[in-house]
Amino acid sequence: MHRLPPNRGGRAPLPYLADLEVPTDALEVAFVRSPFAHAAFGPIGVAAGFSDWPRPVAGRARYAGEPVALCWAPTRAEAEDAADGAEIEWEPLQPEPAETLFDRTFDSEGVDEALAGAARVFEGEFAAARQTPLPLEARGVIAWPRGERLELWTSTQVPHVVRDHVAGQLGISADLIRVLVPEVGGGFGLKAHVFAEELALAAAARATGRVLRWVEDRTENLLASAHAHDTRVRLRLGVDAAGRFLAMDADVVADVGAYSVHPFTASLEPATCAQTLFAPYALQAMRWRARALTSHRCPVGAYRGVGMDAAVHATERLVDEVAFELGVDPLELRLRNAHPSVPVTTAAGRALDSGDYPRLLRELAARAGYDDLLRERAAARAQDRWYGIGIGFFNEHSGTGRSDYRRRGVTTIPGLDAARIQVTGEGRLVISTSAAEAGQAHAATYRRLAVRELGVREEDVEVVEGDTDLAPFGSGTFASRGAVGVTEALVRCLRAVAAADIAPGTDVVETIDATQVYPSGAHLAVAEVDPVSLVARVTRYVAIEDVGTILVPEGADAQVRGGVAMGIGNVLLEELVYSDAGQLRTASLLRRGPWGPSGQWPTRWPTPSARTGRSSHACPTHPQGSSRRCPGADIPGCRPLASLGLGDIPGHGPKKSTPPRG
Repeated sequence: MHRLPPNRGGRAPLPYLADLEVPTDALEVAFVRSPFAHAAFGPIGVAAGFSDWPRPVAGRARYAGEPVALCWAPTRAEAEDAADGAEIEWEPLQPEPAETLFDRTFDSEGVDEALAGAARVFEGEFAAARQTPLPLEARGVIAWPRGERLELWTSTQVPHVVRDHVAGQLGISADLIRVLVPEVGGGFGLKAHVFAEELALAAAARATGRVLRWVEDRTENLLASAHAHDTRVRLRLGVDAAGRFLAMDADVVADVGAYSVHPFTASLEPATCAQTLFAPYALQAMRWRARALTSHRCPVGAYRGVGMDAAVHATERLVDEVAFELGVDPLELRLRNAHPSVPVTTAAGRALDSGDYPRLLRELAARAGYDDLLRERAAARAQDRWYGIGIGFFNEHSGTGRSDYRRRGVTTIPGLDAARIQVTGEGRLVISTSAAEAGQAHAATYRRLAVRELGVREEDVEVVEGDTDLAPFGSGTFASRGAVGVTEALVRCLRAVAAADIAPGTDVVETIDATQVYPSGAHLAVAEVDPVSLVARVTRYVAIEDVGTILVPEGADAQVRGGVAMGIGNVLLEELVYSDAGQLRTASLLRRGPWGPSGQWPTRWPTPSARTGRSSHACPTHPQGSSRRCPGADIPGCRPLASLGLGDIPGHGPKKSTPPRG
């Protein structure tokens, strides 16, 4: 039985995929990858085990690094030698024109009239760099034939989605595949996709009857896993004479790479960005167009804060421009335009059911000592120091359910979350859920809920996840749906067990089509910028989050701090840079981008200690009041720094040579 380890909730520790024990005759896999951004190729000759597995477009590679075949051998070194020595007749091709994979518009009506009647109309174009989640442990797959069935160990956030898609592509019943998830080592959205490598190993293992293992190296991870962002936003905002926002018109274009990813599709980045623009502000009307365009680059998928990073970045940059031009304090302007009360249905059609947006900003000002910071800034600038204060204000959607997905036309994501509880003969509880642990402390959360609802001892609760044979069907782990749909399902199960008086033999399952909820937050960063090198040093960071009822406070705080570090890396350090020929110039952690430290990641780079606080308003649609347990601190984490006059997120346009405005 696949159980979570002691620090996460089970008996024996789980290994990382590379450390799993496999038979002595298991074979290691290496992939033959395209050296060209666009090329046709003929038959492939290799000197070792080889599979020319079914590709999306046979005989044509559409980005540098795309896998075109796999080789296997007793050792990884031998498999890599075989892949390196593959004889392939490549025919480089000219780049194809961009294809539109997604194009959608929204119009609340009244935008043109509001802009025509505005005292001022502000315009701006903003960009988010191409980046990647960079989990500590990269991807990996073991395909293990077990008679007629196939056991697929894979480092994933979506075990049931992987099972069903791989089975469908192989033309077999999903019952013939068992997906198991080892220790993941971080996902951040990257591992919420189904990858070609999973399909390739599954097909090859079934064909050969051999156990095959592939463990991704860091270059493969940077080159050909999944990228994110690479989004441009053009905005027009009308304001009245008092600086109140009236209406917004936006055009969002995302470069989504070579093709659409499964299950999120190419709509993920542009659609999410467009829907999140000016989300915490009380606009009268809004209109947007969102498009996904192809390129000869690695496909774009999910990454923590997907789409919302670019949306909050563009929104808050323009808000700061308005504040500067009108001579209004940036915090005051946000207070003036925040949703004054909730619940409210926004101009974008979002039903915000809980929260207090003005209070978030006031708590941020109090905790940060905003008035003192303004005085410190004035003193620093009197000494010609480039000292800035940046504010990030946001909300985001979480826990999207099946009904919400289907209304948006998304059919590739199940949108369901489930929990099961079995009471053993000894009176112990076995909890299993459709989620997959990726560092969010699921077991601790589930145990605390069991103690709260049933009064049992934590040591009498066993947690099972990441095993499609044992766990109920559901969407997996992404967008913090575990804190919404999974915990709702679990609470219902716990209450059913309580009604049965925890009788041995009790076995209950609950499946939830969760209602989408909207956690919110306000963050503040203080930084000084070296006027010569233009390198920013973040000296203070304060974050206030409203995520509803907190189930595991220490876990939530850790998620915020991690998100802050990730957000700082997003804006100050990270970018995936391509050459004009479509070659990734930053396929190593040692490479540097065109603006200095782009292409580096915040590993040993100094980050400030984030002071965190909570402004919790119970979500009325959830039995525990939870709107999200793991706040997306990376979303505003990059925004306050960008507001300091540092220019767009790295690599898009020259750095500013003027002191920060913030």
